[in-house]
Amino acid sequence: MRKPTDLGVAAQGARKPWLGYGDLRLEAAIFLLVAVSFAAVLGKSAITSQTMVLSSQSGRFATYSYSDAEHGGGSVVSPDPRKPLSWSCDIRQGVTYPYCGYGLQLDVGRQTDGLDFSRFQTIVLRFSYQGPGDRLRLVLKTSPEPAVRAKLKGEPMPLAMDIPVVQGRNEVRLPLSQLAPEEWWVASRGLSAAEAAPNLKAVRSVAVSTSDAKVGHLAISVDDLTFEGSYLSTEQFYLVILGAWLVLSAGFLVWRFLHLRGNYEARRRRQAEEARRLADAHAAVQAASSAKSRFLGNMSHELRTPLNAIIGYAYWLERTALDAKQRAAVKTVQASGEHLLAVISDILDVAKIEAGKFELLAAPFDLHDCVAGVGEMFRLPAQDKGLDFATRLDPDVPRRVEADEKRVRQVLINLVGNAIKFTASGRVGLRVSLVDRVGETARLRFVVDDTGIGIPLDQVESIFRPFEQAGDANGRNEGTGLGLSISQQIVALMRGEISVDSTPGQGSRFTVEIAVRVVDAGAAADAPRTPRLRPLAAS
Repeated sequence: MRKPTDLGVAAQGARKPWLGYGDLRLEAAIFLLVAVSFAAVLGKSAITSQTMVLSSQSGRFATYSYSDAEHGGGSVVSPDPRKPLSWSCDIRQGVTYPYCGYGLQLDVGRQTDGLDFSRFQTIVLRFSYQGPGDRLRLVLKTSPEPAVRAKLKGEPMPLAMDIPVVQGRNEVRLPLSQLAPEEWWVASRGLSAAEAAPNLKAVRSVAVSTSDAKVGHLAISVDDLTFEGSYLSTEQFYLVILGAWLVLSAGFLVWRFLHLRGNYEARRRRQAEEARRLADAHAAVQAASSAKSRFLGNMSHELRTPLNAIIGYAYWLERTALDAKQRAAVKTVQASGEHLLAVISDILDVAKIEAGKFELLAAPFDLHDCVAGVGEMFRLPAQDKGLDFATRLDPDVPRRVEADEKRVRQVLINLVGNAIKFTASGRVGLRVSLVDRVGETARLRFVVDDTGIGIPLDQVESIFRPFEQAGDANGRNEGTGLGLSISQQIVALMRGEISVDSTPGQGSRFTVEIAVRVVDAGAAADAPRTPRLRPLAAS
């Protein structure tokens, strides 16, 4: 027999998954990393980089120059006609803020408000500088928003930021987000902060001018102005959304999978623990049942010895000279002792059955004599109750069979005794017939029918359980309720079946079918008498 702890370990070993929970978490992390990488590739491919270079070879602009001479100053700008984007300036006194500059008019000849610089984020200027001062100014003139355009009467909005410079070669990278209209210009036009917001969607020109210019000569040669940026188109924006949903979906699937796997692992551990507890409880029940069976067996044996003495002395006293009152008392003692002995025998049989030690002793016997003996045993009790009682064996029923005669008689006594006990009037019958015969094996049918009180339908199954009885309270007090339970076990051991068909108020019919070996009369006389043991199979 397997120990309970072994049962629990075996159950856990049988359910052990081929893949550990930690391995699953690692694979889930790898899956999520792959999804994030794929989404990152989608996002990167969705971002479009854009660059626009303004140089002497681009040909997309017209140059112009300007200075403080427009406002009465004396500064002079001198563009180099042989080299576009190269110019010099002589800063002279004459005004409060002297200045000069050089610009590029963008998309000359197009009927537009300018070029869209909103997709650019950075400008890179490469140029050479010689002159006084350490700063220049980058100026972009843009068309204002439509709501402000009428207020400015078509005047472009200048956006400026300072450029730090050194003598000689310069490469300066500036964010376009620093461009803003000068405060004095905004104030002079009466614009609000919202109205003065930069608009890079319509840039008309780009210029480089002096900032806080000092008197003197300066020379500037611009190699190129490079505008750099990245943007998302509508289609590319959808790709980014797709990548984001991919990451979210992958994360949710990983979380859901790990959550379900965690629940499964927890449930598996609970089931293993419950299996262990169930095995422990089953072992405890078996131990208690075994102890109870041993106790019943020991007590039955202890009680049988004094009961046999009591019954024996009752028989002896009955044969002595007694008056009527004494003889009635002795008969009462004798009947009570025999009844108690029968109850103890039933309890001992139940104990043997539960302990798995109940055995059949198969040996040849005369079936006809056995049935006739049972009939003679109950003939007088049936007559005392005024019942018609008869036993019948069909002609084809074999006479000598091999089985446990004692147990066959016990089953018949239980069934016929119950029939007479629960039948107040009418008849009780016992019939034996042959169902079929194959070689030496015959299947016999024993039918006990009566016209008694019958069994309610809801009690039919319970009558075969130990200590269960059908009928009213008075009838139940006359027995222990063990007879049918023991009979059912005996019939099952004989490879047979027992069934009941009953109608309350009309009677019952108990049918028993068992398989026996037919013994030839001549061979039986020479056959060895050693009985064969057939142990009760564990159910």
